[in-house]
Amino acid sequence: MRRYELVGRRDIRLVTDVAVPEPGPSEVLVRVRACTVCNRSDLAYFHYYGLREHCSQGCFGHEIAGVVEATGAGVQRVVPGQRVFVRTPLTTGYAEFALAREISVGALPDAVPFEQGALLQLLPLAVHATRGVRLGDRVVIVGQGPVGQMALRVAVARGAAEVVAVDLDDWRLERSSAAGADAVRRVDGSAGQLAAVGADFDVAVDAVGTPTTLNACVGLVRQNGLVVLLGTHHVDTHVTVDLVTWERKGLRVHSSAEPLDTARAEALAVAERLAHRRTDALRLPDLHTHTYPLDELPKAMEQLSASRALYPDAEQAPYDGPPPETLKVAIVP
Repeated sequence: MRRYELVGRRDIRLVTDVAVPEPGPSEVLVRVRACTVCNRSDLAYFHYYGLREHCSQGCFGHEIAGVVEATGAGVQRVVPGQRVFVRTPLTTGYAEFALAREISVGALPDAVPFEQGALLQLLPLAVHATRGVRLGDRVVIVGQGPVGQMALRVAVARGAAEVVAVDLDDWRLERSSAAGADAVRRVDGSAGQLAAVGADFDVAVDAVGTPTTLNACVGLVRQNGLVVLLGTHHVDTHVTVDLVTWERKGLRVHSSAEPLDTARAEALAVAERLAHRRTDALRLPDLHTHTYPLDELPKAMEQLSASRALYPDAEQAPYDGPPPETLKVAIVP
């Protein structure tokens, strides 16, 4: 089979004679029909391979939709021929086939195209990240890239009384309004403009993952408020926070990562129900903006790399924001 491999910094290579993996116990082999590029992890791995230890350890190409090709011993939830999406695979989705644990595989509705189904990988992540949002809460989400957009949709579904979306880009904020944001705020990314977004929110979600956005969320929440770490700190891996402020405000913190298989299974089960019963509310077509064939993965990486988010917070970036009119890019084998 054909498969792209990340072998060095900004160095991906198409290998054409890779053996198709065989599923072991509790594993599923998926014929990949689409794999969306992760705007944070994949791009960070691509640009910081060898510079950040974790960037050579994660799965490059992990947002997959396809059809079950084969199952290993003990698999009960899916069968060959079934349409699925994958939360986190064992092998890259920039290939014709990918291997995943059964617990990471969700049923894909027939009405959802594979190019849109691949980005459902974000849904269980958003479900788990927003687990602390309660009916009637005021929520602010800083960052309206794909994962921030999905968190917005789930926060609305959880019954938040007010959801404010914050971003650098007007085009993205238009989609936030369409998805249910009660208010949108365009900022330049500075601490001052972020602080002026509001105050006393019950929940503040950092869907960017920079020192500035994390500390802004600390300021935006009320006493005993909840700060959610949703945007992964791939670039600035060490962040300084004022712990006196955290203590005085009595803040709580949630991470978006599911720490145990029980949490992964719970989040995936909710995501499956939302994908099947609230498909229209997810507005997946708004998130899928571009499609490239597998051979053109380098072109997709180049397009998505024109982003301010790929540079350290303290460094002057050559871009003022994200790539224009771009959210999710799908790669099709």
